[in-house]
Amino acid sequence: MTQAAPAVLPDPPSPRRALWVMYLCLLSAFALSQAYRTVTSIIAAGLQADFGISPDSLGAFAGLFGLSFGVTQLLMGIGMDLYGLRRTVLVAFPLAGLGAAVSALAPGYGWLMVGQLLIGVGCSPAFLACTVFVSRHFPAQRFAF
Repeated sequence: MTQAAPAVLPDPPSPRRALWVMYLCLLSAFALSQAYRTVTSIIAAGLQADFGISPDSLGAFAGLFGLSFGVTQLLMGIGMDLYGLRRTVLVAFPLAGLGAAVSALAPGYGWLMVGQLLIGVGCSPAFLACTVFVSRHFPAQRFAF
């Protein structure tokens, strides 16, 4: 009777390396959040031409990101305290992708606003999650100059 050789499993990544991978993912989400925040100024003329919107409507569109981002940031902080960073970000951030798709496919101004609202809600945990993650896993004394 022959015995099967024990399965050789690859070495798990080091905890330090895993922390840096998580940090880079959160940092990428934060950078994407900043891109969503500023893209309106870049595409303003195209939005006005494609949707026939007034400067006031364009301002409302740009402001909706900040409003939805700010209002839901409080809820995201509570969510991070209750459910943890990972769950909160993994539930919220896909809304930003959904909002981007809704905005890209928007047939009219109303759908464009729905997309912007979803983007703001989805991006709202980005800065807070990065801040909490760094404070928990990369203590300040390691970076003292």
